[in-house]
Amino acid sequence: MSEPHLPTEKTESSKEEQGSGKVGAPKESGATYKNRGGGLRKFVFTLVYILILVAVVVGLLAGVEYYAYRQVKASPVGQAYAGRDLDAARLSSQRVAPQFGYEPTPGFAAVRNTRLGNSYEYINAQGFKDFDEVPLDKPNDEYRVFVTGGSVVYGRGPVPPADAIAEYYEVTFRWTIPHIMQELLNADARVREKIGGKKVRVINAGVAGHVIQNDLMRYLAKLRLYKPDLIVSMDGANEVHTVARPLKDWNYFTEGPYYEVIGEIMDMSSKGLANYLTLWLKRNTYFFTWLSLQKGEGPGILMENRGFAAHPQDPTPEMIEFRKRNIDQVADIAAIYHKTLETDHVPHVFALQPMFINSRKKRTPMEQKIEQVTGMRKIGFYDAKKTYDLIVARVKERCRDAGLEVVDLTGIYDDVTEWVFTDWCHLTNGANYLLAKALVNEVKTRVLGLPLLPDDQLRKPLDSYFTDYGKQATVLVNGKRENKGMHILKGYPSPDLLDVLPAQNPEQAPVVLDLGKVLPVSRLRIVWADEKSVPKSWKMDVSEDGKNWRNWLTVPETHTDAFDQWPGFEYYAAKETPARFVRYAQEGHDSGREIRLRQISLFR
Repeated sequence: MSEPHLPTEKTESSKEEQGSGKVGAPKESGATYKNRGGGLRKFVFTLVYILILVAVVVGLLAGVEYYAYRQVKASPVGQAYAGRDLDAARLSSQRVAPQFGYEPTPGFAAVRNTRLGNSYEYINAQGFKDFDEVPLDKPNDEYRVFVTGGSVVYGRGPVPPADAIAEYYEVTFRWTIPHIMQELLNADARVREKIGGKKVRVINAGVAGHVIQNDLMRYLAKLRLYKPDLIVSMDGANEVHTVARPLKDWNYFTEGPYYEVIGEIMDMSSKGLANYLTLWLKRNTYFFTWLSLQKGEGPGILMENRGFAAHPQDPTPEMIEFRKRNIDQVADIAAIYHKTLETDHVPHVFALQPMFINSRKKRTPMEQKIEQVTGMRKIGFYDAKKTYDLIVARVKERCRDAGLEVVDLTGIYDDVTEWVFTDWCHLTNGANYLLAKALVNEVKTRVLGLPLLPDDQLRKPLDSYFTDYGKQATVLVNGKRENKGMHILKGYPSPDLLDVLPAQNPEQAPVVLDLGKVLPVSRLRIVWADEKSVPKSWKMDVSEDGKNWRNWLTVPETHTDAFDQWPGFEYYAAKETPARFVRYAQEGHDSGREIRLRQISLFR
């Protein structure tokens, strides 16, 4: 007979738990409660540690961001945005414009060669490179001209790697083609009479990287709203990259840097996402803005992805046919652009720009160095020179069929020995002047029906238009040679200046420039020390022998410009005047005042 079964503690415990309704739950001891409390404390401590760590990291990032903010604010960029929203400095130089690709960002400030006295340059609220606004409602006394095109019209300096060789040469606002055109047109009284006494306003509608299809779409979407009286276009060089795609489904309206980058982003490619992330960081942090200052304007949807590396393989017959078809599309759009303007009753002057490799000019030592690094002998599979020759020929032919005679400026520099090209297509200041004068002559003859006078013509040697006579001049103060303040003859203003006390003889003009020989003069640039130094009235007299003087320019009330860091004034004459001696004199209440000058430049 078996012994009766005695319940164990576990069994009794189970009964108690069953009686309490907690089936299978072990009874918690004091140690268990203690462990649970310890785990909670550990969790809280870990959470606090993480929060402190996050706070430290955020604090460090905030500190770095604040430091970067102070650096940006203290930089030339910060000075350019002084009195404005500094957050705008984080923007890229260009913004997306879906109707026509992209355009300059309104309010963007460019810092260009401020070490040489240049002032900050701005994109106005309408997205044009101009100090002044362009209202939609055109003033009654304004003859409005838009100049469309790429970076040469916009006024860009050399691109890498040529920029380092050209010592980061920049084209400042007063040397841009549209601005020079405005001054030349307003200098001619016959032009003012022809347009009913109005003042010519030439607006820079150039955008770096734009091609003819961008010009057409931007006109349809934007420029026509501003009621232009005339459109002047200068294009061509950027098309060489555009047509260099040997693709069966090539479409002119989906080509270009904007569409390339957007395509990479939408495809989630690493290159596209990196571009987007970099741009986002720059737009939202001062740290990345500060980093970008080390490399110029900073990242954006720009031209970096535009070029095609030279391919060792020669193009196949099929590729040649592709290029021909692409060029035909470009030529068709050029003709459509003209017909669109014709439909809107807007006169149109269309010019094809020079390109370095196609120019027959004698290379300067600087240009020899630049030509070695720019490449441009081959774009992808295609010979660049031949491609541009084909573009020029086809565009001229197609536009002629549409009733437009294209201005071919591709060989304008063939006889020039001065430095012209700063890279594969961008130009020096003197070279811009030649293009502007050539375009103005086309406006006078084709649009306004004016005959060209002798001084309108570009006379040989064309090198003479590049020379700043002031750089070679001797400064005479009260009849004696002056050796101080010679920076006024360097061709740009500087912190140093020529300071001349009032002359004892009030009849004697204290500052005279001896040019060394009789030269044709038509342009002046003068910069004073500061606003207090600007005379209300002054004059410039000229002489061929230093004895017989005649007045060249009289300014009864001075209106200075903002092209330099200091107050300046520029003058364009309609005619050239022969002069060896040029005399500066302040008049009226300013005749007895001290003369303080930073720059005097004289040009043909």
